[in-house]
Amino acid sequence: MERNFIFPDGFLWGSSSSAFQVEGGCRNHDFYDWACKGKIKDGTNPVDAVHFWKYYEQDIVLMQEMHHSMARIGIEWARIEPQCGWFDEEALTHYRKILTKMKQVGIRPMVTLHHFANPLWLVGIGGWTNTTTIGYFQRFTEVAVSYLGDLVDVWLTVNEPSVYAVSAYLFGEFPPGKKNIILAFRVMDTMASAHVAAYKAIHWIYAHKKWGQAKVGIASDPRIFDPYNPHSLLDRLSTWFCDTYFNNYFLDKIYAKHRALDILGINYYSGDKIKFPLQRLRLDNLPIDEIGQSIYPEGFYRVLKRYDALYRLPIYITENGLVEEHDVTRPRYILDHIYQMYRALQDGVDVRAYSYWSTTDNFELVAGIMCRTGLVHVDHNHPERTRTIKTSGKLYGEIAKAGGITEEIVQKYVPDWQV
Repeated sequence: MERNFIFPDGFLWGSSSSAFQVEGGCRNHDFYDWACKGKIKDGTNPVDAVHFWKYYEQDIVLMQEMHHSMARIGIEWARIEPQCGWFDEEALTHYRKILTKMKQVGIRPMVTLHHFANPLWLVGIGGWTNTTTIGYFQRFTEVAVSYLGDLVDVWLTVNEPSVYAVSAYLFGEFPPGKKNIILAFRVMDTMASAHVAAYKAIHWIYAHKKWGQAKVGIASDPRIFDPYNPHSLLDRLSTWFCDTYFNNYFLDKIYAKHRALDILGINYYSGDKIKFPLQRLRLDNLPIDEIGQSIYPEGFYRVLKRYDALYRLPIYITENGLVEEHDVTRPRYILDHIYQMYRALQDGVDVRAYSYWSTTDNFELVAGIMCRTGLVHVDHNHPERTRTIKTSGKLYGEIAKAGGITEEIVQKYVPDWQV
């Protein structure tokens, strides 16, 4: 059987990054402070990152070489509003240059407003535990969107709110390193209200400026949770708790408020077996990546089917990827996951875009800069952070150009690949 899986005309192909994980040079956010406190596993600091802020033109050229029709980038709140109430017009102008360059080469920008990092002045008043942040985030949104919105096709207000709340306020892995479940839920509630305020503000601005219809969503991070022992009531209840409060709590909260979503962004990575009380174990008999995540393409299909049925919204895949140093597994990983997305599309799921994580190797959160996730290799030892498209990036570029997987692409890159 020939391995041809072609997507509809107009399907968008791209890759993703976040602001603080690639830009470099910004010292006004909490992840820089976190690194200075020695909290990053490999001892690196996002101030060094890969300097997208400086080298964005060559990175956009690489996106173009990989036939991107779309790319997801972030804008950094701490860079745009380094002091409460003072907005840096030079930073906004620089973001306009980045977005203009993308549009000039035919790449549609998807822009994230909040991707984990917070301005230090906001941290000083309690960050997302303080409901005043709702108004501050709305003000930031209004300034940024008014300045940049004519260049942006899709806005994502917040990235992985459940991951942020749990990592920063329950597990203590992200700044500020709290371990308090009440605070974690408070943060999700505040973020949900901030999303709704930002959603309304963006639509008002687009209508007022006659820019057409805005598309506004979030980037959620649904995981597969299966009970460790399906016959154990306690394991099943623990699984229900994880699913309800990690996967769906935030979405259900904003969906209830006039839906407040035009699209649903999905970041898919993996899943867990859940054992009572709330112990997370790896899924059985699956390969893992270099940070221990199970590689589970079938779970991608399950997630897409489920979230299409739950929310009936156009789905954009806003992240999907793995950590791997030598780019051996990534080509097969890409084929496996795009095929599962194709399956879901054939079953009627309204999925319209796929964005691989990440465009270039980046600063991978608390793991640091040495965890490689990109389609493009970055030489961290070179003063100009030299970029080179990896084999996986070449494969992905050919898929994007063809509009899907073809037998010729499979034979060229992973000839023994089977579906």
